[in-house]
Amino acid sequence: MKKIFVSFFVLFFLTLSLAISARTRSNTEIMIQVFGWKLKNAGSPGNWYNLIAEHAEELGKMGFTLAWFPPPSRSVDDPGYLPGDYYDLGTQQNPTFYGTADQLKATLDKMNKAGIKPLADAVLNHRCAGKQDCSGLWNQFIFPSGKAAWNQSAIVKGEFGGTGNPDTGDNFEAAPDIDHTNPNIQQDIIAYLNWLKTLGFVGWRYDFAKGYAPKFVTIFDKGTDSQFSVAEVFTNMAYDQSKPQYNQDAHRQVLCDYLNGAAGNVTVFDVTTKGILQEAVKGEYWRLRDQQGKAPGLIGWNPQRAVTFIDNHDTGSQQNLWPFPADKVCQGYAYIMTHPGIPCVLWEHIYDWKLMETIKTLMAIRQNYGIKADSSLRIEKADQGLYAAFIDEKIAIKLGSADWCPDSSFKLLTSGDQYAIWGKK
Repeated sequence: MKKIFVSFFVLFFLTLSLAISARTRSNTEIMIQVFGWKLKNAGSPGNWYNLIAEHAEELGKMGFTLAWFPPPSRSVDDPGYLPGDYYDLGTQQNPTFYGTADQLKATLDKMNKAGIKPLADAVLNHRCAGKQDCSGLWNQFIFPSGKAAWNQSAIVKGEFGGTGNPDTGDNFEAAPDIDHTNPNIQQDIIAYLNWLKTLGFVGWRYDFAKGYAPKFVTIFDKGTDSQFSVAEVFTNMAYDQSKPQYNQDAHRQVLCDYLNGAAGNVTVFDVTTKGILQEAVKGEYWRLRDQQGKAPGLIGWNPQRAVTFIDNHDTGSQQNLWPFPADKVCQGYAYIMTHPGIPCVLWEHIYDWKLMETIKTLMAIRQNYGIKADSSLRIEKADQGLYAAFIDEKIAIKLGSADWCPDSSFKLLTSGDQYAIWGKK
């Protein structure tokens, strides 16, 4: 009986230790998006996975723990956001825009060995059909793989002859929206994602997640035992003519509502912080403190589930739809690397913009001082021309042209164009 009692407590404390360790890891993640919009390796399509593989070890040594990969499946468009046959990942004779299934598997293996968890861009809101029905509508999902073979009953009611249930989210006009309420569809999607896991993926970036109810993300996450997932929930901010309004609570409330509907460890991209930060770095640093004295984005309300970023393949890259001011990007990274949330870096900023050393330095500061997703933030100044804050009372940061520095118990760690970071001695 005594041995059983002791064994029980050993097992209990081991389980508790592992749980705490897992929670700590999730709090210290740093992500990289390992692609941009229509980027090519040496000008050649079908060769991108090989380029990622070449840099896997280097990225691991920099300290990245998560890598957001492009959509893996064959697509009507080059970037991969109009998928057809889920199970066609490209062959040597007919690669996808990014490469072949064998190249992808080899790249994922290198990433995992480098200590980086690969996330697949899961495009699940919509799907392009392989055949037309008798009326000429593209709603027959028949492909060579023979898997996830659907017809018009898989499409939400009113689209492309769809006979499924009404859409549970926003409409995506370029392709048929899938009826996620259909249990058979859910099973097929989970089977597809679990198949991707056999290649080396461990989690997901959910594309156009506002296109379906957040409860389905929970279903997919649980059905695949995802190690990490992040949803794209992009909505418009409130503007006064051409300028964002100071108060963006309604915007970040949308993100909070989504997270409330997606139980578990699902995160979302902190679009609110991006939108406010890219205006603030123009000198309007008063935007970086809300009326309660907190950070004005999602990191001010729910930092553990907020993935912060400067730009991605949509906002920046070759699309450049909503870009961060190019001459202020380093300021932006100084902010997200020192603040709560889970920072995400764009591949192009490291390798095309030649910002590797700057980003590497900022990442090292975050890691060396133990800054986590839920670190504390105390904002000292948020005025015209100056932002100053303390994170965990271990890091001090200043943005802007005005003079400011912490007391002598801090030492300067790094500085650049209108930013400086100090660490506790």
